[in-house]
Amino acid sequence: MAETLLQPGDELVAVVTFVQPFGLLVETNAGLSGLVRGARAEAGSTVHVRVIEYDSAALRFSAQLAE
Repeated sequence: MAETLLQPGDELVAVVTFVQPFGLLVETNAGLSGLVRGARAEAGSTVHVRVIEYDSAALRFSAQLAE
C-alpha cells in the first residue's frame, strides 16, 4: 500500500464503523481508521472530519467533526 500522508487540518469523508461511549471509530475510502472523540452519529453514517493527528506507523488518525 502506498504511504498516505495526512496533515493536521486535512478534511476527509469517513464512514462510522463503531459507536463507543468515548466517540466514533471511522474508516476512510482509503482504508485508514480513525477516532473522533466525543462525537455522536449512527454506525454506517457518513461524516466529514478534520484530522488532528496522523500516526503513519499505525496508519490511523484522530479527528474532530468538521463544521
